[in-house]
Amino acid sequence: MRLWFHRIAEFLRMEDASDASIRTVLHTAVLRSASIGIGTLDGAALPSPLSGHVEELEDDTLVISRPHEGATRRELVAGETLHLSIAADRGFHHGVVTVVGRWSHGIGMCKRYGYRVSIPKVLMHEERRSLHRVPVAFDLAPRAVLTRPASLASVGEGTVIDLSEGGICVRAQLWTLLRCDEPLLLRASFPAFIPEIVGRVAVAHVMSAKQTGYTDVGLRFVEAQPELGRAIRALELRRVNRAGAAG
Repeated sequence: MRLWFHRIAEFLRMEDASDASIRTVLHTAVLRSASIGIGTLDGAALPSPLSGHVEELEDDTLVISRPHEGATRRELVAGETLHLSIAADRGFHHGVVTVVGRWSHGIGMCKRYGYRVSIPKVLMHEERRSLHRVPVAFDLAPRAVLTRPASLASVGEGTVIDLSEGGICVRAQLWTLLRCDEPLLLRASFPAFIPEIVGRVAVAHVMSAKQTGYTDVGLRFVEAQPELGRAIRALELRRVNRAGAAG
């Protein structure tokens, strides 16, 4: 169902508009490299988060990756006001932001580009099943190997536990310490539905896992993954249909 912005209060639950609660939501989105959607303030339906991902949270701005529409990059203009949708565990967070300007980080092949936007004053939470990001279950038995780009020396290996168009989270046994923004090579293999992922990534976060001896490593894709996005949506639809048939 397409939701029109002027009727959004009828469908969405308003979040606490305090700065602290909004920053908590945005901080979580950064840790997960949450997918985003972009839409204009013209009365059209709210965007689905399929356009890019959250990069960073700064003191006064939120950084998002350069959004894309299919295979085409979408250029944003400073001063432009937009709807921003951010993926959440059980739906989407929606807000209104203003484009502040361009953003870049890193050097050489690992340089990332995006935009700074204002921090939304209000976030609205839409309780709806997300079709763009999936926790990876044992039905895929996914394995991942991390290596250094230059030497191809192994950094660690483990299991994929979360996957989106913007990034991936691996629960891994690490052989060395990792730092944020460090470039790595990733090979993740899935037995079905999801294509093998081989490519350059950057470390987004490193956290101790509940499982002794393992670390949860959040990774951002350096290159766009359009085929992965289509596969994720197809997999989630398959799971929904399977659950419906079982019920």
